[in-house]
This record gives sequence, C-alpha cells and structure tokens, in this order.
Amino acid sequence: MASRFTKQDFDEHIQRFEAKEPDWEPFARQGELDPIYKRSHVRMVGASITGKHFEPGTIQANHFTLSVMIMPPGGVAPSHAHEVEEVFFVLKGELTAWWEHDDGTILETVLGEREMICAPAGVMHGLRNHTDTDSLVQVVIGAGRPQKPTYLDDALAHT
Repeated sequence: MASRFTKQDFDEHIQRFEAKEPDWEPFARQGELDPIYKRSHVRMVGASITGKHFEPGTIQANHFTLSVMIMPPGGVAPSHAHEVEEVFFVLKGELTAWWEHDDGTILETVLGEREMICAPAGVMHGLRNHTDTDSLVQVVIGAGRPQKPTYLDDALAHT
C-alpha cells in the first residue's frame, strides 16, 4: 500500500525537545496550593492533559499523546486517574512511582533511567522526584484528546 506525502508533511511530524519551551502553566494553580506540585510539560504529540489540543508546533494527536514532563527536585505529580492508560518512562533522573487503592493502600517503586510504569485506566497513580536534581519523564496517554484527570485531593481537581 503506497502513500503520498510531501516534505512539508514529513517535517511537520518531527519534534525537537531543545526547540520547545517548557509549559509551567498547566499545573501552576496546583503549584500555588503547594510548591511541590510545580512541574511542566513539553508537548510533542497532542495536548496531554493540558487541554491545549490544537497548539501550534505540536503534532496533532489521533490515538495517544506524548509529552515530556520536567519534575524539579521534590516535585510531585499527585495521585490521579485517567479514563485511559498512562505511561511514565524515565528519561533522566530517578522517581518514586505509585498506585493507590481506594482504601489508601499504596504500592510503590523507584524507577531509574530507561525504566517505566504503566497505570491502567481508572487506577490512581502518581510520581515523586525524591532526588536533588530535575527529572525528565516521557508521558504517554492512550487518547488523542484525554480528559482532565480525577484527583484524590478535591482541591487539586479544581486547578
């Protein structure tokens, strides 16, 4: 099956991390509640959970999103769940990752570089950068336009 595409089509499907600016805005209100929640996204494919579905310079998503999250030392992505799977792949640094049961029971592990965790749809999960350096985490969500997550802490849900 042959397909036709142009050089422009090809070029529009290339993303370079160094050419993009980290977006600290999506989690700014969470960071105002507690500075540990401050983190950023560099969107590559789709909007991730930011709601910026048609951002110029980002490849439009059909079936998944891909971004890189920058987590400062001590930073936390609090327990949350999505309607689809979410994968965290550690590119740089080390993180503590967890799943959390409805009764508060937590299963956790430490992830190093080139290690990952996949959270199934509906499972509360989160990350913490327990180190003293920034961590870079590739985030893949199994929907082209994911809904905003649900949080255990209701104050985070409205940010």
